[in-house]
Amino acid sequence: MIVHQGLPDGPIGDAVLAIGSFDGVHLGHQWVLDHVKAAAKELGARTAVITFEPHPRCVLEPARCPKSLTTLEEKLGLLHVLEVDDGIVLKFTPQVAQLTAEEFMAGVGKAMNVRRVVCGPDFVFGNQRRGNPDWLREHGFEVEVIPPFQLDGVELHSSEIRRLLGEGDIPAANRLLGRPFVLRGTVEHGAEVGRGLGFPTANLALQLNKLVPAVGIYAVRVKSSFGRHLGALSIGYRPTFGGDRLGIEVFLIDFDGDLYGAQLEVSFVARLRDEEKYESAAELAEAIARDVEATRRLLGR
Repeated sequence: MIVHQGLPDGPIGDAVLAIGSFDGVHLGHQWVLDHVKAAAKELGARTAVITFEPHPRCVLEPARCPKSLTTLEEKLGLLHVLEVDDGIVLKFTPQVAQLTAEEFMAGVGKAMNVRRVVCGPDFVFGNQRRGNPDWLREHGFEVEVIPPFQLDGVELHSSEIRRLLGEGDIPAANRLLGRPFVLRGTVEHGAEVGRGLGFPTANLALQLNKLVPAVGIYAVRVKSSFGRHLGALSIGYRPTFGGDRLGIEVFLIDFDGDLYGAQLEVSFVARLRDEEKYESAAELAEAIARDVEATRRLLGR
């Protein structure tokens, strides 16, 4: 996939186009892209996606800015895996928000020959949301309006996945994503409390504006430069030790090595339990041991 920061100056040729935030690149987005690819094959055209960074709501309604299911890098990586030819990243600014539908599509028209726009029935764009499928047709664009993607009779939206992750319902969120929810981060130095308990944990730096699941203990799979691991992960405040700052730390099962500065990719499988406050460090160590065994049973090692 060719990544364009902004609309390309030179035309990329004939293209079938989808426009949207694509946060999470979930099953609903994949449904749209399946239609884009089918149309591109039919027309002998390229597949193109215009996506926005940051999420438009973060500019239009900052108080309601959603946490991201995927970082921009993750989103582009997923679009690449889904065989999109051109990924176009538009920086969403107040100036972009003021573009009329005519101005927006005029810019798009300079970047590509739009053979077809694939969208859902509720698709809108441009200042005051005046651009829609009917507007596109009236202005000479071929439009394929596809029915909303549904799972169990319910339309799929990124907001529903955010809600599920916020409740710690990992299996349901993963089902809608079509893959495990992932956090990536660099291992940083912590208080080394886990090491003192016999369970040295890797403290992950939080990703800017990336959604973090509900506070609790999770069974996870982890990729590092050392290989693949099973892990028991904690999202919480360490109440046993009077903590008041949210942190993410993961214990890699059957691993003994130095992870400081390493990049970890953590795939969430299930939430094991709530975070709890214990009367002593010994009680906490016993709870962690139970979490490790629960993770082994769940993930099969």
